Amino acid sequence: ALEAMIADLRRAEEVVVDVESTSVDPMNARLVGIALAGAEGRAYYVPVGHQGEWAGSNLPLPQVVEALKPLFQDPGVVTIAHNANYDLTVLAEHGLEVGNLACDTMIAEWLLNPASHSLGLKALAWSRLGIEMTPIEDLIGSGRKQLTMDLVPVDRVVPYACADADMTLRLARLLQDELHEKALWPLFAEVEMCLVPVVVDMQRAGVKLDA
Repeated sequence: ALEAMIADLRRAEEVVVDVESTSVDPMNARLVGIALAGAEGRAYYVPVGHQGEWAGSNLPLPQVVEALKPLFQDPGVVTIAHNANYDLTVLAEHGLEVGNLACDTMIAEWLLNPASHSLGLKALAWSRLGIEMTPIEDLIGSGRKQLTMDLVPVDRVVPYACADADMTLRLARLLQDELHEKALWPLFAEVEMCLVPVVVDMQRAGVKLDA
């Protein structure tokens, strides 16, 4: 199934990558799963870090990294993400470098509307596509009883994660067209997208500080 997924994604013009993890801090987050999409309405979820009774659904992380590495390091594969800084950092910390980032839908929306209050994926899907997505609190709860994603049943994470990847792809196509129409594409493609992997490297390396 993993090989079939990669073969399918290789036929796509663009591939969305989105991670599910255990923390909003990408340097401390444990990877739970990877969602991927290459066509609207079809997405995949690869579980790697679920715990407890759902651990049996996981694929070994080294196997997944080895299988996905050629895809993400192929210069002919265009990569898309929402808040790519986070996803690329988490993946890099788990041994998977993602290259050829062409579109970050969060940055695209910010360039088009710097005053936007819809930079989060769920808000952006609603404001741009009119689609109401499942909030993450429906899966992990909130407050003292909040879980981490690795403790959520895999069959509940699959539709949630796949929707994230699917909506990111739909938003990318819409926002990229608008960036071209408003003559913002050179700024987006030649400055903003080139800076994302630089910032990821800076975060991972850290800054030497004289305490």
